[in-house]
Amino acid sequence: MSKILLTGAYGQVGRELEEQLLLNNHQVISCSHHDLDITNEDEVASMFFNVDFDLVINSAAYTAVDQAEDEKDLAYAVNALGPKYLASACKQKNIPLIHISTDYVYDNNIEDFHTELETPHTNCVYGNTKLYGEKYVQESGCNAVILRASWIFGRFGKNFVKAMLNLGKTRDTLSVVSDELGNPTPARALATDIVAIANQLLQGRTDAFGIYNYCGHEAISRDEFARVIFKEALKHKLLDHDVFVRSITSQEFGAKAVRPHDSRMSTKKFEETFNLACPKWIDYIEETLKA
Repeated sequence: MSKILLTGAYGQVGRELEEQLLLNNHQVISCSHHDLDITNEDEVASMFFNVDFDLVINSAAYTAVDQAEDEKDLAYAVNALGPKYLASACKQKNIPLIHISTDYVYDNNIEDFHTELETPHTNCVYGNTKLYGEKYVQESGCNAVILRASWIFGRFGKNFVKAMLNLGKTRDTLSVVSDELGNPTPARALATDIVAIANQLLQGRTDAFGIYNYCGHEAISRDEFARVIFKEALKHKLLDHDVFVRSITSQEFGAKAVRPHDSRMSTKKFEETFNLACPKWIDYIEETLKA
């Protein structure tokens, strides 16, 4: 039985990870920010000094994209310094690290499926802090797998799917941006595949460290994604009326943070390296809506 440190355990990915790790017979040390403040270097060092881990999974993140524009220091602490301190501790004890990053690092005006070979770029605080997190993990020299995941949704926590359903219950019309393309990613599938990667690393695999894109298929625009959500909600009798989705531009919507217009990702490198198939996100809509 392997002992695994899981950070961000109360988040939408963290809760799925805890369940999948236990199903795989791992001993899990699950930590929320109340249990382990990853932004405190001494606290992280103390945790690693007192407990021996076989592997670390960091799913902790500051994900309030617009709010990050006003809380730069907090977003940087969680998304950049936290991974830095975890990676440093993993390096010192020769422990593998699996870290979750974001598609927001692909705001580089390339209108195509992005690959890991591109030079990353971002135009918002959230994306910048996540990019620093990647940089610090790599610079630490620890053995790390970094997964860039996009548009995560699932049974736990807040996400776009649940937000659309809740808004749709009281409205007949919703305005949703049409100029954001990306790949919705089911949290449960992401967690399942992270555990599969962890199992490979725990069995001694050493040739798979690096950065990978991970997302659901197929790519879709935000407004079309909303239409699918409402169609599925009607199908499963979670809505009692049609909701008209009015397509607008990001500029019309007026969000504080600048989001990528095209963050579609190629998952070829991930699938070939780990012999895993990324999920079809449509298969996970129902369980999210019913949650």
